[in-house]
Amino acid sequence: MADIEQKKTVYLSFHENFVREGIPYTDKTTGEQRTFNQVRIPSGTIIDGQDMGGYEFSPLYVNESKYKGAAWRDVPMLADREVWLQKSILDPEGNPVLDEAGRRQKDTVKVMPQQIKDALAESRRAWAEEHGRDERGLDQRAEHARGASGAMEQGREAIPAASREQR
Repeated sequence: MADIEQKKTVYLSFHENFVREGIPYTDKTTGEQRTFNQVRIPSGTIIDGQDMGGYEFSPLYVNESKYKGAAWRDVPMLADREVWLQKSILDPEGNPVLDEAGRRQKDTVKVMPQQIKDALAESRRAWAEEHGRDERGLDQRAEHARGASGAMEQGREAIPAASREQR
């Protein structure tokens, strides 16, 4: 058993909004009902200088995340296997372009799972910086919220113009 190499697994974490699980289909050769999973890469995920947002892949397994909570899904991928990311090619009106056989044409990009993991981490870090914490303390934010809700109850403008300029 020492000859068998231990395959490394890369775990990709996605919010449940980017994962579709148990999509039913009928196998064309056997006629039996089966299911598959589909994951869409979030926009702003840059791999090799290209935004891969909207590209999709179909992993074999999707599990509820052990560390991020029930709203997240972990997708185990073998580290040494390429992931084929696909996206339908659309015409200028937004309709899918069909080939001679009447099937949708797809743009396919092959990447390694670690590239996806690194790109997801970078895009989440960039999002967190862009939508970072307010410099005001909790007491200042609470006071502002109380003032805004009180103004709304009295029918006044919730955020005075001077306060808007300070933001």
